[in-house]
Amino acid sequence: MAKKSAKVAVTYIVTIIITLLVAGGICWYLMDSFLFGEKDDSGDEIYLEKMTSSQDYTASAADNKTVLLILDAEKRETASCFLVARFLAEEQQIVFMPMPSNTRASVNGTEDTLYNFYRNGGSASAVKSIESCTGVTIDKYIKFNKESFSTIVDIFGGVNFNVPYNLVYDNPDTGEETVIKAGETFLDSTLLRKVITYPNYNSGEEYRAKCLGITITDMVNSIPQESFSSHLDDYFTAVINSDIETNITAYDYEDISDAMKYVISNSSRLAVFVPTSGSEDEEGRYILDENFVRSINEWLKIYDDEDGSLTVSSEVVFPE
Repeated sequence: MAKKSAKVAVTYIVTIIITLLVAGGICWYLMDSFLFGEKDDSGDEIYLEKMTSSQDYTASAADNKTVLLILDAEKRETASCFLVARFLAEEQQIVFMPMPSNTRASVNGTEDTLYNFYRNGGSASAVKSIESCTGVTIDKYIKFNKESFSTIVDIFGGVNFNVPYNLVYDNPDTGEETVIKAGETFLDSTLLRKVITYPNYNSGEEYRAKCLGITITDMVNSIPQESFSSHLDDYFTAVINSDIETNITAYDYEDISDAMKYVISNSSRLAVFVPTSGSEDEEGRYILDENFVRSINEWLKIYDDEDGSLTVSSEVVFPE
């Protein structure tokens, strides 16, 4: 809790300093105009705009980040969600790649499912598991519980979703009932959580992961981009103060915030969704298709550090 408080304190201090600098600049402009007469308005407007916005930001691959988002709603496989989010500054996009909880992985010579690695070793173990089966390096992670998940969904405002068929489930552990009719439905934070943690989809964990990808992608794409960008600092504070577990600090956010605001404000289609491709083995573990794994770097725009090229095999076959 002390570390979280320190992060929040830094956020507020930085905000106060920036506010004082902006206010000071405006006061100097007004005094200078009063004492020395009128000047060319166009130059002053540009000057003030540069002080108060991120117009000077230049997109760079150095701003690209990969974050693992985890929802731990309950201690069961189908109540856990794993979503790889890749922020692409130059492409002005966020790519979401949901991972089925029963995805098979091998970490340090031990083979198990993503969910079991997570349940036995926590978020850090989930990161290693996904890195081992996809070849993608995860920069940071955020884990949400029911309450913090509601906080962030309420910020986005929910989402419309075409429910494939009636979802009916009585949770024996919590006593919570799920009754959601088929068809176009608006999902608030509670209904969205029930949809993405529904345990009885006909096509199993792969389909549940696709529901996760579709709903989150559509929710992000439905935000009013200009307004959302201008309030991004407030939203970050609200999320970081909610009941989350993360290795993202206020300093990390400060480094990437200009890039995020630029992308959110200027993207024509902010979020895209990459469905996984694979099949289950005899033990019910989901095995990622080899061609899909080879294509991941193309989907997520992961470049080779030495020559700047995409590290993609010529035999890549994109999933349907």
